[in-house]
Amino acid sequence: MFEPISIVELRATKKVRVVRLLPVNERQLRKLTAFGILPGMEIEIVQTYPTYVLSVGYTQIALDYEIAKNIIVVK
Repeated sequence: MFEPISIVELRATKKVRVVRLLPVNERQLRKLTAFGILPGMEIEIVQTYPTYVLSVGYTQIALDYEIAKNIIVVK
């Protein structure tokens, strides 16, 4: 079984599955869920610097470190 880790510990061009969203404030949680970042969804890490860019389906979303560190995934 794969070890759950934060997306900030991974490199770009990795496809991963979201397993958990750590407690964040309600505003951040609404933003993530509105873009489809939910447990069970497959996402691709497109870029990690200077900001994290994730691809979810046909949508790309840019996140700062403080939000990205709360997305827990498995490879």
